[in-house]
Amino acid sequence: MSRSLDPTSQGPPDWDALYRRGTPPWETGRPAGELVRVIDEGLVRPCRMLEMGCGSGADAAFLARRGFEITAVESAPIALERARLHAEQEEAQVRFVLGDVFDFAKNAGSFDFIYDAGFYHCVRRWDLDRLLDLLWRVTRPGSLYLTLAGSTEETGEGGPPRVSEQEIRGELGRLLEFVHLRPFRFESPERPEGYLGWSCLLRRPTGKT
Repeated sequence: MSRSLDPTSQGPPDWDALYRRGTPPWETGRPAGELVRVIDEGLVRPCRMLEMGCGSGADAAFLARRGFEITAVESAPIALERARLHAEQEEAQVRFVLGDVFDFAKNAGSFDFIYDAGFYHCVRRWDLDRLLDLLWRVTRPGSLYLTLAGSTEETGEGGPPRVSEQEIRGELGRLLEFVHLRPFRFESPERPEGYLGWSCLLRRPTGKT
């Protein structure tokens, strides 16, 4: 989620190449502050969960330490190697999977909680329908989904890809109901004040009234 990503791109970037160059600007080495807030508020409780695009693993290690049974999928080998080391140093039990999360989802079954910090706001630009199908495959009625996405309210340069509130409601609202959609700030080593984003917590409807 940085200026390294071309907003006009019609396909996924070479994530591994971004990690080969060093530490991408979205990696802070700490769990996302908004994720910590959501867990501290008790909005999501320990359960079987999936993280889509775990990067170097700070969020995955945090969630494992908080009692989540977490499977973390990452397509960039260098990022995953760093994530495994991070989890080992934190003594966190994480099931890491190297591969394409779309392929993984075909036989993964469903999870109680899905999390991503930046997967949605990237993938929606080139394959939104496939992303929605993925979310349907890995959730069941009552499952929660938390995505952290860049905001079009941000006026500065750089930062993550940007999505408007209207776009989020029109896209993710096709499948899921909103628990909250609130602003927050992505932490970034590039910018002390961070970047404006959306914290989107959603639930797959249960059909109950």
